[in-house]
Amino acid sequence: MLWYNVLFGFKGRLNRRGFWIGLLINFVFLLIAVIFMVDLANFTFLSFLPLWISVFSLSAIIVKRLHDRDRSGQALLMVLVPIICYLASLYTQGIMQILLGNVMPAVITMILLLEWGVFKGNRNPNKYGERGLSFKLRE
Repeated sequence: MLWYNVLFGFKGRLNRRGFWIGLLINFVFLLIAVIFMVDLANFTFLSFLPLWISVFSLSAIIVKRLHDRDRSGQALLMVLVPIICYLASLYTQGIMQILLGNVMPAVITMILLLEWGVFKGNRNPNKYGERGLSFKLRE
């Protein structure tokens, strides 16, 4: 699968190797963007552009990985659970704040990373396409 299909397309399947390469590319892209856009005094809408590009790209990568695991792209909504836990922790105190704000998001994120990046995909063709492909720079 070519790099632009891996990073920005929502169709097809992506194997574990392609998932980790895509994740690394997004991490490096955001790191470079942060290094060059540190000026918080001139924070504009364009400052959010690299973040939105990366969110879109990560969504495409995760959906294709879910397809390889024979799951619907709607399972991507599980990403919202740690965010909701953290937001709920802002309105609690004591041990519940620690559990909702730190422990639950960390545990759920680890489970999601295991699902996306460690567990093998389905070897057989499914409704999302043939066997999961990896990342390629050119044909």
